[in-house]
Amino acid sequence: MQYKALLLPVVFGAGILMLSSAAASGPDGDVNLDGETDVVDLLWGVQTLQGSRSLLPDEQAQGDLAPLVAGVPQPDGEFTLGDVILILRIALGGLDFSVPGNLFNIGDSIGEGQAADGDIDDFAHEKVWSTGYDGNDGVNSFNERFETAAGPDYYENDSGRDALFNHAVSGAEMGDFAMQAQQVVAAAAQTPSGFAHSIAVLLGSNDVCADSLAQMTDPLLFEAEYRAGLDVLAESPATQLAQVHVSSIPAIYWLWNAMRGDFICRVFIWPFVPCQNLLDDPSNDCVSTASREDPDNIYPGDGPDCIRRKTFHANIRDIYNPILHDVLQEYRESGRLPNARYSDIFDVRFDSIHINDGDCFHPSAAGHALLAEEGWCRAPWGTGDAACAN
Repeated sequence: MQYKALLLPVVFGAGILMLSSAAASGPDGDVNLDGETDVVDLLWGVQTLQGSRSLLPDEQAQGDLAPLVAGVPQPDGEFTLGDVILILRIALGGLDFSVPGNLFNIGDSIGEGQAADGDIDDFAHEKVWSTGYDGNDGVNSFNERFETAAGPDYYENDSGRDALFNHAVSGAEMGDFAMQAQQVVAAAAQTPSGFAHSIAVLLGSNDVCADSLAQMTDPLLFEAEYRAGLDVLAESPATQLAQVHVSSIPAIYWLWNAMRGDFICRVFIWPFVPCQNLLDDPSNDCVSTASREDPDNIYPGDGPDCIRRKTFHANIRDIYNPILHDVLQEYRESGRLPNARYSDIFDVRFDSIHINDGDCFHPSAAGHALLAEEGWCRAPWGTGDAACAN
């Protein structure tokens, strides 16, 4: 009742403030920028409408929530009573923007769940870490977590909608990002809200996997192609406010380490896997077990194959993943993709259980479960999740 009384003075004759800039982190009602949306933000909003407080541009932008489209803020450049009412709802716990209304997938063979069932030529979209939808496969995908959290407010992926939401293509490189982004823009129009609320992006593995270290995608080209994809998302009203979740390239080194002792994988399968800068001559010539278990450092006495693999690992760590992080941060801070976030999963280690028995390289169902768990707990969505506390 106190909140309603507080709002009464601004119902009549409330003014409108034009906003001069967009909030870099996306509007969430946290007007005073203290990390929480509470009664203080409500008070500031009311005072602003009454004319007794003047907000800075970033403060104003954080409060520009209305109108909502399918539960997602669509800032209109104005600060009005509608924005204050939404701040009230957030402060009372009746509104939560952390759970999106849908989820799209951009990616490569991992995004298609290639060989997740152990069949080299089979795609298991239902098991994919992001948009997977099989509730009995042991993979608690992002899609399934959102469905549990939001219920009927979430337009979930399922077998009938998978072509709408999953745009990953086996073999895709960063050069395919823009095309897949365009597909997401078009597909968003077919959803009830007409917007993409969240987009998972995991690309780059095929850029770093090559016949040799010298044949990895040129970093300048990699960045340009990455920017081209982000530009598509940033320039469309259907995607520019989406929660874009860009994952780092995983530490592929651990795939080799986990399966290096498997004779079938080493001799009959890996020669045909297009990642020879990691897999060629799969014998271990690291000077010691400690060296093999430490891909971040080259030890005196490490052999040429060991050094090659550790260089491969270092290139992902020091060149390609920093591009993914730094460029995305630029788009976020400029307000072009204000809700974009980078998820660093490079320290996630794959063991043999996480790799399928078909091509000895792609994630198994357990591998997708690992990617889903680690990705979720490193994303804002996992904040407060008891499963992420350990």
